[in-house]
Amino acid sequence: MAIPKAPVKRIIQEEGAERVSADAVDALVAYLEADADAVAKKAIEYAKIAKRQTVKAEDIALATGCCETAEAPAEGKHNLFDIIKNVIEATEEGKGFEEIIKSFMKFEK
Repeated sequence: MAIPKAPVKRIIQEEGAERVSADAVDALVAYLEADADAVAKKAIEYAKIAKRQTVKAEDIALATGCCETAEAPAEGKHNLFDIIKNVIEATEEGKGFEEIIKSFMKFEK
């Protein structure tokens, strides 16, 4: 994968850098590419678990950890038994994997 360098340099400048070396841009590009590869691999696994060939936004959200569960208490801890109970009830109602996962997620925008 090749992330273009100009937009990466622009991002650094927009964050306040007056000057940006080529090495700095190269280092950030390498980091972003490695991170994107890892996220993509995880997202593909989530899509396969859902028995889909298409990777969706929720797969990326799960892979990056940028989503919160809708049922998370303020301190971010879950009652595991309640979650399992809700998943079992949802499957008994005929809901699919995607629908169950979406019901637990809210995206940070």
